[in-house]
Amino acid sequence: MKISLDKWYPIVQPQANVQAEVFAKRVEKLDAERAVQVQVDKQVKKFYQYEYEIYEYRMRQITINIDIANLKREIDKLV
Repeated sequence: MKISLDKWYPIVQPQANVQAEVFAKRVEKLDAERAVQVQVDKQVKKFYQYEYEIYEYRMRQITINIDIANLKREIDKLV
């Protein structure tokens, strides 16, 4: 009597639908990671925009203060 190996050691081959499911899960995972990364990028961009607006506002204040100081000097010269 001859015993075949696959009777004692069954070989399981992955089916096409299992591979498709694994691929679909990987695609979903990568899509979720990409969505999170896009949100983070938007928040970082907003942060830099606000930072630049604050910088511009401070520079305007400094410029106005310098102009006021210069005008006071000119008034002091006239008086």
